[in-house]
Amino acid sequence: MTRRVRTILAAACALLAVVLAGVAGVAWWFIRGPGLRRDCDRLAAVADIRPGMTVADVGAGSGRIAVSIAVRLGASGRLYATELSERRLGEIRQRAAAEGLSNLIAIEAGVSSTGLADGCCDVIYMRRVYHHLTDPAAIAAGLYSSLRPGGRLVVIDMLTPQWLPRFLHHGISAGAIRAGLEPAGFLFERSVDWKSPIDYCLVFRKAARRD
Repeated sequence: MTRRVRTILAAACALLAVVLAGVAGVAWWFIRGPGLRRDCDRLAAVADIRPGMTVADVGAGSGRIAVSIAVRLGASGRLYATELSERRLGEIRQRAAAEGLSNLIAIEAGVSSTGLADGCCDVIYMRRVYHHLTDPAAIAAGLYSSLRPGGRLVVIDMLTPQWLPRFLHHGISAGAIRAGLEPAGFLFERSVDWKSPIDYCLVFRKAARRD
């Protein structure tokens, strides 16, 4: 390989690195900014979240979505944000304090437990969490128990395109989620177009109590 060819290849690689860095930067900005706000708006609409409700964000991460939903619930509502690690729980508490949200409560969960009390929630949602569960049957039972009769469970998850190389495959199918939740008693209500190449949304209900 001549010096000229090596120079051209090095320049091409440098240019590619700059382009990829730019694309990644734009994607990260969108996910943390407009994309996140869009998802919060859509989630609130799909789950019919209203002021005064009690809602749980299961697997809340650092609490960005939990903060947005807690604001919508108002002072008379409550948002439980669950996580496994103390580090994440600390981040959620810090965000709640920074926003002055006394209605956002961080709760420690376990791999087989949501950490939520029975019958505490009108709505529970999970975003890109279900495919990480190691004991989905136990979590499904806990979710069902924590919902009030007629309550709604919204599951947003992901599945990468199958044409990608196998080592890049990630996520879970909608069918697998239904197979994990319906035996616990959940009634499948509908699927929602999440306008994403990898994300999708499923809505479930707990049957209303009959008098």
